[in-house]
Amino acid sequence: MVTSFLFFPEKNFYERPEDHGLKAQDVAVTTTDKVQLHGWFFEADPAKLTLLFFHGNAGNISGRLSKARGWVQRGLSVFLIDYRGYGRSAGKIEKAEDLLEDARGALGWLEVEKEILSQRIILYGESIGSYPAVELAKEKKFAGLILEAPFTTLHDLAKKHYGWVPDFVLKSFTMPNEELISKARAPVFILHGDRDEICPKEMGERLYELAPSPKEFYGIPGGEHNDLPEVAGESYFDYPYRFIAKENGFG
Repeated sequence: MVTSFLFFPEKNFYERPEDHGLKAQDVAVTTTDKVQLHGWFFEADPAKLTLLFFHGNAGNISGRLSKARGWVQRGLSVFLIDYRGYGRSAGKIEKAEDLLEDARGALGWLEVEKEILSQRIILYGESIGSYPAVELAKEKKFAGLILEAPFTTLHDLAKKHYGWVPDFVLKSFTMPNEELISKARAPVFILHGDRDEICPKEMGERLYELAPSPKEFYGIPGGEHNDLPEVAGESYFDYPYRFIAKENGFG
């Protein structure tokens, strides 16, 4: 029941990389529990850093191509990965640990196949993708942790939208970002719309309060949950880019 109101995977692709002037490497990742995932890797030449992107709960990686393009244009390689059940990825999500398996599989691919150190990788978590991003950020040192419209805990989110759901139903989906963020081993940048109807801006502000320094918060006036690139314009990319560049010693 939890997965039915929490995850909305799409198998069909809305757009293709070439629609955005991008050249993609098709990537197959096999998780430790033997699920095959699909992703696209976009290589910047030369690459300042690599951004590992964990998307939200709806659609698939094809809906994030414009975001990938913005980062590639700024000199960052980008790896978009679909969770199990999304796009061309096999399987389906049954518990929060599945998201972590998928995230670790994607990170492992970058480290082994591309020989990229974690210190040269930026973890990017969009909405529900903030959970695997925050979880990974406490395990190793990273070049950055960027969270777009994140939430504090799934319990908080469920109480806001599904107040009738008893706590025991969520036992496999705690997703405690609020507890984990203080352990992040990376500079933290959070962007959040002040009209977010899904994850209230106060959730992002709470995570910012608990995050270790260095950190920065970008509140986007008029921004809702799914329109931040349109509302913020180039600042959507420029503000986090400048923060990450400063913390990693490049312009």
